[in-house]
Amino acid sequence: MIGIPAGRHRYRFRLAVLAMATAVSCVVVGARSARAQLISQYFPVDLPGYTAPDQADTVTMRQLLQHQPAGIHVGSFIVRPSASFNAGYNTNTLATPHTQSAELDSNGGLRVNSDWSRHALGLFASVGDRRFPNIPIANYTNWTTGAGGSLSLGHDTLSAGYTHYMLHLNSMDLGNFGVSRPVPYAADDYRLTYTKLFGRFSLIPSAIYQDFSFGKATGGGIDTDYGSLSHHLETGMLTSRFELSTGNAAVLILRGSAAQFAATQGEAPNDYVDGAAFAGLDLNTDSVIRYRLLAGGETRHFTRNSAPAVTTPTFEIDTTWTPTLLDTVSVFFYRRIIDPASPFARNQTVTDGRIQIDHELRRNIVLRGFTEGGMSVTGQTVAGTRSRTQTLFKFGASINWTVNRYLTANLSFSHVSNYSHGGQAPDPLFSGRKSTFASNYVAIGFNFAE
Repeated sequence: MIGIPAGRHRYRFRLAVLAMATAVSCVVVGARSARAQLISQYFPVDLPGYTAPDQADTVTMRQLLQHQPAGIHVGSFIVRPSASFNAGYNTNTLATPHTQSAELDSNGGLRVNSDWSRHALGLFASVGDRRFPNIPIANYTNWTTGAGGSLSLGHDTLSAGYTHYMLHLNSMDLGNFGVSRPVPYAADDYRLTYTKLFGRFSLIPSAIYQDFSFGKATGGGIDTDYGSLSHHLETGMLTSRFELSTGNAAVLILRGSAAQFAATQGEAPNDYVDGAAFAGLDLNTDSVIRYRLLAGGETRHFTRNSAPAVTTPTFEIDTTWTPTLLDTVSVFFYRRIIDPASPFARNQTVTDGRIQIDHELRRNIVLRGFTEGGMSVTGQTVAGTRSRTQTLFKFGASINWTVNRYLTANLSFSHVSNYSHGGQAPDPLFSGRKSTFASNYVAIGFNFAE
């Protein structure tokens, strides 16, 4: 970054370290966010084969890769262990009354990346455990493991990746209307990507296969089977980029997918075909304002039942503004048809926006505040039935203290308010409850990364 003041270098380094420490806990247990639960948030940012083609050269991505902890060198590989622990209190763990409890979150992870001049190979494993001493049925453990690699073919690149997940749907996630107890599901993700360069222009075809298997929510004397959500998903995507200048590109994305759901007695499967197209700009030079704008449309048609088709405009706005060397304002806003990790993903449209402000109070202390709001609309699954609408609001603040290059301490508070109506809740423990709930969460914790 030629010509950038040294103070900005130090500031960005500390923000990068803070971002990575936060990512450690987000990857293993899921971000505490009103944003709909997307399985892609569990991919490590530096796992070869999983870097999104249209984000591979963003400033944020480059900072994370350049300023991550040094790790432990073992031959030509770099090993990066990480761990975090948070203790706090949650006033509403299951989106139902009288489920307040202390909360203990323990997370651990291990990443191994090659240190080769050409080609790349990466492995990772992570586990996250959440305990609620007063509400045992809210306890759950997530774990993930995967591998990816890329092969340099002159100016072109071939990459592949595989990841296995054992995760849980959470009552506090946007899109999980009517879910009270944690719902376990396993997922396998396979992907293959080829990047072909033609000077300033590149074509990036990719193929993705995902297999989702949902289990039972247990506890409270009632078991609820979510097996009807199990499905296979095949996706083909073509991304094209034209470099307008270094770090700036025009982007076009075409995507098609097909899903096959498990058959259930008395109901037609929710199989569908989906098509989407997006175009926009990815402007990420080293400037005060950096942003990515994508806009397009998506349509989903059901092939084996009478559910009405879903067609909607879609967009994503991702902006970072650095008005001073001590402040950063981030704005993220999107609309899309969600898939796959939600009970109503087959025909659920989500709109969500978040504003976050980071301020460097001291050289090693960063303050963060955010507000977020989202809405999910689940269309009819059968002609003539009612749709479901959920609105979720969230705000919070945190203090992050970088003790040293390995250890970060944090104190945080967050609030979630939910408003829902329409439809029938799938969880009997949720049925009959009010369609609104609120949750407050305060915690203190430590993140360690080598």
